Amino acid sequence: MMRREAMRLFAIQAAGNAVVLGLVYYWLGIGESRAATLAWSAALALVILCLACCLHGGTLVFFRGGESRSLSAAFRTTLHHMAPFLAAVVLIAAVYWLLAQWAAYSSTPALRIASWCTLKLRKPIKPATVMRIFNFVLGLIRWMVIPVFVLPMFSGIAALGWRGFAEFGRLRRSRLYWIAAPVLLLCALALPWHLIGWVPHVGSFTMEMVSFTGRAAVAYLLFITAWTFLASLTSGGKQG
Repeated sequence: MMRREAMRLFAIQAAGNAVVLGLVYYWLGIGESRAATLAWSAALALVILCLACCLHGGTLVFFRGGESRSLSAAFRTTLHHMAPFLAAVVLIAAVYWLLAQWAAYSSTPALRIASWCTLKLRKPIKPATVMRIFNFVLGLIRWMVIPVFVLPMFSGIAALGWRGFAEFGRLRRSRLYWIAAPVLLLCALALPWHLIGWVPHVGSFTMEMVSFTGRAAVAYLLFITAWTFLASLTSGGKQG
């Protein structure tokens, strides 16, 4: 029964994320020249956000077990706790906004550090080299460190509501979590992105489209599979 429910969850993830991506694509094309279209854009953005929260929050709740062993119960629980879940999303979005501001500002300290290293080491250090290091570290923080720490909190909020915020400080996780979670994040985020961005040398436009379609399909399935395993790893063994 649980295996059947897990397969249904995978299908829901595949279909639900496709709907979310389609809505995001449509939303990006909405003009904002009139008040009516601006209001429609804002309303649709809220719908997309709530849909994504319900989809992924329900997945986290399902793997926690307890009273939410069924998919319908898991998604109902997430809908019941939508307000604190959205509050957590806004909070983390603010953190990512601050990191984006730092990324835009980092060229200044990179130049200073390069100058200091050149002076002390008596060897020319290019600011571009320091910037690459900055960007690499910032990428790790954005897409690996922060998710590893906040995903258990999101799982708790989706299942317990406001009380779930307390799970941010409960970092007693198995060694498997600290090893597997970054690997799954790499498979869910970095690898699909690089796979789509990779452009092989082919002989015609038709083959380019075939290649892109195949790579996009593989990247999408890789994201869905890695995220599902990550949700299971994050919430597994927890009691909702």
